Amino acid sequence: MLLGALVAYALARYEFRGNRLLYYVFVAAMFFPVFLALVPLFFVVQQLGLLGTYPGLILVYAAYAVPFTVFFLHSFFRTLPGEIAEAAFLDGCSHAAVFFRVMLPLARPGLVAVGIFNFLGLWNQYLLPLVLNPDPDRYVLAQGLAALSVSQGYRSDWGGLFAGLTIAMLPVLVAYVAFQRHIRAGMTAGAVK
Repeated sequence: MLLGALVAYALARYEFRGNRLLYYVFVAAMFFPVFLALVPLFFVVQQLGLLGTYPGLILVYAAYAVPFTVFFLHSFFRTLPGEIAEAAFLDGCSHAAVFFRVMLPLARPGLVAVGIFNFLGLWNQYLLPLVLNPDPDRYVLAQGLAALSVSQGYRSDWGGLFAGLTIAMLPVLVAYVAFQRHIRAGMTAGAVK
């Protein structure tokens, strides 16, 4: 989220050669399905020595979430008033201080909304951990639930299956209940002038 916020802020607030092209590259990356990148991604993670590890999976998840984060926060940073940043510059703030002390706190509703969207999208991810985490001792939750349902065959351990589904659903439900006010604020910010 921090990397995506930095890129979105730079693309939204600063004019430089290739600004729009770089923004459209991030937008185009959202349309690129992960299915097409599985084989090259597998070999890249393997050559880095991170295949079957949680850091390798975290790195891929972070790279997978950056284009949506940039797309979402770009429009959010464009709606923030530029006069506040100018006042901070006049008070002697550097560009980094303006971003971290002024603009990032103002963008908190957007950050919470994009954080929730990224969390939901990556929490339910099944294909990336299946390909990049082949070790059955290091399954993530989605892989574990799939392995549980497949291992049942024609038998049914409904108690175990529903316990796993509850574990999978509970963090999403808690995150939504805890941040529902911020989600609404982030979705409607900039809609009304």
